[in-house]
Amino acid sequence: MEYIAKVLGGAPVTTGEQASAKDNLYMHVNYEWLKTAKIPADKPAAGSFQDMDEDVEKRLIDDFKAYHDGKFEAPNSMFAEAMKMHALAIDFAGREDQGVKPLIPVIQPIQRLKMLNDLSKQLHNWVLNDLPLPFKIDVEPDWKDTSKNTVFMYGPDLILPDKTYYDKSRKDTPKLLKTWADMSQQLLELVGFESADAAQIVKEAMEFDRSLVPHVLTSEELADYPKQYNPKTLQEIRDYSHSFELDVMITKLVEDHPGKVIVTQPQYFEAFDEIVNDTTFKNLKSWMLTKTINKLAPYLKESIRQTADMFHRAVAGTKGSLTQPKFAYSVIDDTFKYVVGDYYGRKYFGEDAKKDATEMIKEMIGIYKHRLQNNDWLGDKTRAKAIFKLDKIAIKVGFPEKIKPVYQKLHVTTAEEGGTLLGNYVNIQKVCLKDNFEQFHKPVDRTEWDMPSQLVNACYDPSRNDITFPAAILEKPFYSLNQSHSKNFGGIGCVMGHEISHAFDNNGAHFDEYGNMVNWWTKDDAAHFAKLTQKMIDEFDGIPFAGGKVNGKLVVSENIADNGGMSCSLEALKQYSDADLKEFFTNWVTVWRMKASTAYKKMLLATDVHAPEELRGNVEPQNFEDFYETFDVHEGDGMWLDPSKRVQIW
Repeated sequence: MEYIAKVLGGAPVTTGEQASAKDNLYMHVNYEWLKTAKIPADKPAAGSFQDMDEDVEKRLIDDFKAYHDGKFEAPNSMFAEAMKMHALAIDFAGREDQGVKPLIPVIQPIQRLKMLNDLSKQLHNWVLNDLPLPFKIDVEPDWKDTSKNTVFMYGPDLILPDKTYYDKSRKDTPKLLKTWADMSQQLLELVGFESADAAQIVKEAMEFDRSLVPHVLTSEELADYPKQYNPKTLQEIRDYSHSFELDVMITKLVEDHPGKVIVTQPQYFEAFDEIVNDTTFKNLKSWMLTKTINKLAPYLKESIRQTADMFHRAVAGTKGSLTQPKFAYSVIDDTFKYVVGDYYGRKYFGEDAKKDATEMIKEMIGIYKHRLQNNDWLGDKTRAKAIFKLDKIAIKVGFPEKIKPVYQKLHVTTAEEGGTLLGNYVNIQKVCLKDNFEQFHKPVDRTEWDMPSQLVNACYDPSRNDITFPAAILEKPFYSLNQSHSKNFGGIGCVMGHEISHAFDNNGAHFDEYGNMVNWWTKDDAAHFAKLTQKMIDEFDGIPFAGGKVNGKLVVSENIADNGGMSCSLEALKQYSDADLKEFFTNWVTVWRMKASTAYKKMLLATDVHAPEELRGNVEPQNFEDFYETFDVHEGDGMWLDPSKRVQIW
């Protein structure tokens, strides 16, 4: 098998052979790994992130077993509840005996619907019972005043991962839709529907899905945050539908009359009467039924769980489903995410690492500040505001000081008490939904985290102006107290700079120091920034990948962040006497190594706001003179990019 990694600058594609760093840095560093790396049967990819994630899973799976074996006590009551849930999740034999019984009471309300008006009467209860509707609704911080919470309404999810999958030019679409239909048919029959009835339900569900496609946004469009902020009055919300009293539903959910509701996809709701009416009710009912069964089937007996994974395996290109221990872990990682995170962070993340990583972040912020102060294209007013925003960034490292209060409300009914995995899962979703709508009357808690500590990732939240680095990412190859400054800055240093840069990417630049969406740019500065953003779009747009082409607009914000992160991390490293830029760039492309199924690559290409890993590894270094000097790259070499095409923003 050949492994391909593309570079810019007119370089040839390197296939099936070791490359020099001058021709293809990604392949030069990762070729041997790519030859030998095995993609786990239950995963769509292998790579630095995935390998670290596997290590975290193994640690916690082993710890959960040790807990059940009586080798340690729960550190708090919430962890004890999580372990009750894990005991149910790992009890596959118990679910064999239960069959499909736990699902029946959940789908009965859908089956009892005779007409659209039956559903309209119980909309708010339907939401609180976590039953599907042709829209989504929740409470989040108001982007214009992030000290307060408000109601957001979103369009529904499609069967396929993105609207672009429905393009007739895609060759994989018919096969994926057939897989979904086959899976849904089998699940309906396993639950007790006659074959002919199941086939009709699937047909109607797919017809309803097709009716949604013209009106929802693509991943590219959803990546533009400001365009999603569309405040509407309750009267305007009411006018969207003659069938549903959407305004009444909202007032019941939050027990108040909000002055505004943020509609993220107004064009969808403007077509709502066309999509949802008495004529389409039958299709809607079938869509809700299949959606519910497909979602909850994994929590039933093993044969049904395997069947329910057919579509995911086809989309992601995985060869098998999660092993039973990994599935049980995933249930707890879903339902008790931050409880598990508290345990993981406190056990596996030391104070020395937290202190060192925090100092690195502060160092990166200092570098960023220096670069802003010496920026040659920002005006004084915008520069001052940018520096003020930088000074206000909240830093979150390792794990939160407290577990989110909602977890104190989660109580698991054990098997001995008559509880089932599916029943507890549904009840937990209900508690969390109710808690979310109760937040409407509470101020935003800026200390809350967007990521649990066992997650191998990092993030910037524009609505809170904070950066989060969970414990799980603060390990090799990204970071270690025992690896060189050069490797740390090529790994976690670039990630830190990346997250800081999100405060000033094409989305983050619309939010102020408190996360409020306001315009703090002068007209001239905004115009110049737009030109630089377009250069970044152009740099990646159209690069061939996985049988398709990179969408420069979809990935622009992450590329701006990568670019700024590398720029600042390079400057930070060069202040050290032992700086080794070869180690820096080598660890950068090590971090981004990935081997994935073709189906998974295609899905990411359509839906992921990040550029493909190979391109992140290869393209960003081509923008920096330090790279050319370090590896003695000249015109004619594969990694050479003409200076006029190189992009640097921050």
